[in-house]
Amino acid sequence: MRSINLLPPEAHVKEQTRERIARMALIGMAYMAILVLLTLLWQSRVTEAKQEAAAQQDANGALEVTIAEFQGVEGLVGEYDANVALMEMALADDLSWGRVLNDLGRILPDSVWLQSFRGSVETDPTTPQVGTVQVTGVGFDFPDVSAWLRSLDSDRFPAATGTWVTSVSEGQIGSAPVVNFVSQTSLTVAARSDRLETRIPRTGL
Repeated sequence: MRSINLLPPEAHVKEQTRERIARMALIGMAYMAILVLLTLLWQSRVTEAKQEAAAQQDANGALEVTIAEFQGVEGLVGEYDANVALMEMALADDLSWGRVLNDLGRILPDSVWLQSFRGSVETDPTTPQVGTVQVTGVGFDFPDVSAWLRSLDSDRFPAATGTWVTSVSEGQIGSAPVVNFVSQTSLTVAARSDRLETRIPRTGL
């Protein structure tokens, strides 16, 4: 059965107007709610960013204090490096002459004694030897000179190599005949000292 609307047309128009106004009000309220939510979210992000910025400023301040404390350490490190470089330059060709003389005295044959000793350092890095030793010695006979040469070239004196006699001659001390000789020896890296390693303190800087 067909329904019959007995209300005047003006009432239907008013009803439609009210519905449109209600829909617009709902849309407006939803829009305002979205704006409020966005504003709160943005304010939260701004507050978080401000807190992070403040924390970073505090960290930067702590780092500046630490840097200021380490400025004195940097000066000490520079002074240490300069002193190490100076010592490395001074001891670059350092030989342990005390050990060389001690070894010579230990291997010296009973029938040989030394009258003079002259040592020199080789600064040329292209040569295998690090220094030379020249001695003037005396023995009772020529076999004593051979014994001296064998002693220097033995394993008991690793710092020496290539020992030879540059001159040998007969002589006399009082009424006793002797043999005078001059020998020269090349020194190997075993003659180097360890003063550079023991005198420079190693740090973790």
